[in-house]
Amino acid sequence: MTSMIDAAELDLITASLRHALDTNAPAQVPGILLAEGWAELAEAAPTEAITALSEQTGRARSAAPVTDLAVLWGAGLAPDSGTVVLYDGLALAGAERATRFLSLGAEGITAVDAGAVELTPVRGLDPTFALSRAVIHASSPDLVGGPAEAAAAIAAGRRALASQMVGAADQMLTDTLAYVLERHQYGRAIGSFQTVKHRLADVKVAFTAARSATRAAWGAAGTADGELTAMSAKVLAGRAQGLASTHCFQVHGGIAFTVEHGFQVWVRRGMLLDHLLGGHEALTREVGRRLIDAADTPRMPNLF
Repeated sequence: MTSMIDAAELDLITASLRHALDTNAPAQVPGILLAEGWAELAEAAPTEAITALSEQTGRARSAAPVTDLAVLWGAGLAPDSGTVVLYDGLALAGAERATRFLSLGAEGITAVDAGAVELTPVRGLDPTFALSRAVIHASSPDLVGGPAEAAAAIAAGRRALASQMVGAADQMLTDTLAYVLERHQYGRAIGSFQTVKHRLADVKVAFTAARSATRAAWGAAGTADGELTAMSAKVLAGRAQGLASTHCFQVHGGIAFTVEHGFQVWVRRGMLLDHLLGGHEALTREVGRRLIDAADTPRMPNLF
C-alpha cells in the first residue's frame, strides 16, 4: 500500500491520536476518533491510520478499544462507536457502549443486538484493561460477512494488535534507557555495564524486526499471503513484547516488582494483548503448519 501521507502530516496525526487517548476515557475514544474523521483517513491511508493509532495506544498503555475499529475496517464494515467486537468471547474496554456485538469465526461474521448479550467484568491479570466476558443469548445471530470477510477482519486485527505490542515494547525500552542512565552503582551509570547493554540491544533488535514485519504485513493485505504475514507480524510482536518485559524488568531490578513503580503493568498488558486473536506461540505453530502444507517458502517481503 503506497503512502499518501508525508512525514510532517504523520507527525500531526500521531500527536492528535495521542491527545485523544490521553484526554478521554477508553470507552469514549472510538466515537471521538470517528467524529474527527479517522474512518476517512483509514480509507485513504490504512497503514498509517491504523498503525499510528495502535502504536500510540500501546505506548500510552491505554485500554481504548481501538482494535475494534481495525477489525471493522478489515471486514469492510463501516466503523461506528456502537459496534463492539468479541475476541473468543471477550470484549474490550467500554463494551457497555455497545448497540451490537460482532463475533468472528471460520463461517463468517455474525452480529447480535446488545440486549442479547450478558457482560461480566474480568477481574484478572490486568483489571485496568477492563475486559468483559460476553455470553450471547440470541439463538439466531445475523450473518453480516462471509468467511473471506472474517479472515480479512482477523488479519487486520492481528496487524493492529502487533502494532500495539510494538508501541508498548518501544515505550518500555525508552523508559528503561532513561532509568539505566540515571541509576548509578559503583560510581557508574548502570547503562554502561556490558550485561545491561546486551539485554537492551536484544530488545531493540526484536522491536525493530517486529515493527518492520508489521509494516510489511500491510503491504500484503488483500493478497494471498495476507493472512500468513499478519500472523507472522503478530508472532514477532509477541516475542518482542515478551523480550522487552523480561529484559527491561530485570534491568530495573527489585523496584519493578512494586505496585507503586508500575512497570509490572506493562508485563500484564502485554500478555493480554498477545493472547487476543491468537498468542505468538500458537500462531508460530500455525504458520509452520501452513508452510509445511504449502510445501513452499514465501518470498521475503521488503522490510522498512
